[in-house]
Amino acid sequence: MAKITHKGSWIKISSLNKEDKKNYLISAGFFLTGAVFWGLHLNTVDGIFGPPIFENTDTSLSFAIIRAMIIICWFIAIIYSKKFLLTQDELMHRYYLYTAASGGFGFVTVGMLFSILQPYLSFTIGFYGYFL
Repeated sequence: MAKITHKGSWIKISSLNKEDKKNYLISAGFFLTGAVFWGLHLNTVDGIFGPPIFENTDTSLSFAIIRAMIIICWFIAIIYSKKFLLTQDELMHRYYLYTAASGGFGFVTVGMLFSILQPYLSFTIGFYGYFL
């Protein structure tokens, strides 16, 4: 079982068994890799960071691959996160639900999906403007 430390801010990874540690670290690794691709994608949309750095990326194969990698990496991260959570106790489940902040998580997820699809569907939702 995961030990929650620093007043609920961290999970002590050394407290996990070998399988849980593997699932947790793979999930975190794929999430962070997807976040790197997400950062590259943010350079192509108009948002809080100003006008897009790269223009006309809807026909670019490299940016299509980057956008696909965001979805693939985060899908794999979700799978390993589920494997990790299945072996944890109720306290860890409550901690996970608390930190995920379900409503905010859903808002961000839908916004990210719209942002990824925006270059292909020819619409502008202005998702990032809601965070200002």
